[in-house]
Amino acid sequence: MPVFRTICAAALGLAATTFVGCGAEKTPLGQVEGTVTYKAQPLPEGTITFIPQTGRGANGVIVDGKIQNVTCFEPNDGVPLGPCKVAITAFTKQAEGSTAPSKSLIPEKYGNIEKSDLKAEIKSGKNELKFDLQ
Repeated sequence: MPVFRTICAAALGLAATTFVGCGAEKTPLGQVEGTVTYKAQPLPEGTITFIPQTGRGANGVIVDGKIQNVTCFEPNDGVPLGPCKVAITAFTKQAEGSTAPSKSLIPEKYGNIEKSDLKAEIKSGKNELKFDLQ
């Protein structure tokens, strides 16, 4: 039993120092909203990814052309400040049980962070972004 208590105490100590360490250096974030269109039409659904020059990226969803729920650490907390590369993906819905591959609704280059020419400059506060894909 003493070994079990020692292991539990060590695990709690490690968890406590981990959480304290995370809170000490909070990354400044900016809220992100906006629109995504493809050929002048709102993108029905998809995902959007923001990759900053350093640190952790953020992901959100696109619903009826609107960027929503952009998350870095906690739900809807935003994107790290500064310049970001952006990737957008959108695929056809598959029927339940279908084995056919999904088809991209937009050119696949937009889903590759290295090939996408999409960028955003994230500032403190609310950022209203607009992506017009061709």
